[in-house]
Amino acid sequence: MTPWKIFAVWFAAVAVGTMLVALPDSDGPVVRISDMHGPGPLDLAGIGLIAVGSVVLWAWLIRRARPITARLGGAGTAWLAAVFAASLAVVAWSVLTDSGWWWAVGAGAATAVQLIALGASGDRVGV
Repeated sequence: MTPWKIFAVWFAAVAVGTMLVALPDSDGPVVRISDMHGPGPLDLAGIGLIAVGSVVLWAWLIRRARPITARLGGAGTAWLAAVFAASLAVVAWSVLTDSGWWWAVGAGAATAVQLIALGASGDRVGV
């Protein structure tokens, strides 16, 4: 596979999954996370698709860890890992405390980190 194919699979899964999560649910939450958050059945299907896309992406990134580190350097890779961890912490904090749209900031930053790593994962020719 190439980074472009990985991106296509990831993007398709995340796009369709996000659309499913964005659709209104007529049923109540299957699991209550906080007072305002809890996925319904349609949300769970969307979350499942997003998870599949993420697993495909992360399997690629883990297999390509050495080339990524070689291209970004140790400090660059550590910086990306720290930003990713902070991004996930913002998402978790936002959802668990019902803090509005802050989850979007965390999700956006996490997405940017993953795409930077994906860009650094391929060969320079034909990426």
